[in-house]
Amino acid sequence: MAKARAAGGVHAVLGPDSFLAEAHLERILGEAVGREREGAVEVVHGDETSWGRLVDSARTGSLFVKRRALVVRGADSLKGDEDALASYLEDPSPDVTLVLVASRPDRRKSAWKKVVAGATVHPADPPRGRALRSYVADHLGRRGLRLEPDALDALIERVGQDLRRLVGEVDKLEAWAAGKRAITADDVALVSGRGMARPLYKLGDAVAYRDAPEALALVDELLENGEEAFLVLGALHRSVRQMRAVLAMREARVPRDEMAARLLPANMAFKMPSLLEASARWSEGELSRALLAIERADRRVKNGSDGRVALTAAVAEACRREAARPSSPRGR
Repeated sequence: MAKARAAGGVHAVLGPDSFLAEAHLERILGEAVGREREGAVEVVHGDETSWGRLVDSARTGSLFVKRRALVVRGADSLKGDEDALASYLEDPSPDVTLVLVASRPDRRKSAWKKVVAGATVHPADPPRGRALRSYVADHLGRRGLRLEPDALDALIERVGQDLRRLVGEVDKLEAWAAGKRAITADDVALVSGRGMARPLYKLGDAVAYRDAPEALALVDELLENGEEAFLVLGALHRSVRQMRAVLAMREARVPRDEMAARLLPANMAFKMPSLLEASARWSEGELSRALLAIERADRRVKNGSDGRVALTAAVAEACRREAARPSSPRGR
């Protein structure tokens, strides 16, 4: 986290996430010079200057503005007089805000060691896992929007971890949800996806829970919206293989955190409890039968059979439960 300081001094925006970097830069400039920036903001590039020239520029006063900001983009490329840098960090110009923007600075070099020690550092590393969910939730909250938990899951699953794309989808959801109290997963599917179809992972979840009616409805929905039968088969296969892996690790008493690390991307680790819950509905024999049903459907589709028929049969067979034996026959 960045250390709190008043406007002015030296700021370092460090990290490869350009969306976060620009957000940090905008906030710093807003605090330093406000909204009127003509003549108050100078932008240079690291490969076109040096530490020494940069310090000279920061030390030079202005006849036209009281406060100004000097922004160095691509500051990773800065070279030259590091003694001048050290001197400036100890005594920066009070009316100048110096901002170094660097995506991948070499922190082993003495210059960057001095910057990290003496400047206000704003990390711009891509958030992952819980940090990503927290960032998106906070961003939604600042806009007065609330996503139901499954809607936030669906948004991240559909869009991925690119903050710029995620915020772009939030813009669309904000326009869509005017007047709504909460945004649902179906809203996310409609706004962020093509047509009304929900993402493939929803089908995988339904199969994992052996919810045949929901899984069959999702198959129809996905095919109606143009999804390819092979992709749907892939989702079915992944779900059943994942259940088999969870079951095997449960029997081996593998710790939950280790299970999540093996089975899920970092940003989806929160789904581990639901996978464990779903795995309790399966036996190894039932999982083997389900995989055989999916493999038969795959062969049928490859041989030209109707995809909808093959997928329907596979889902019905995969989700089928063994009939319970009656304890005693009833009279007719």
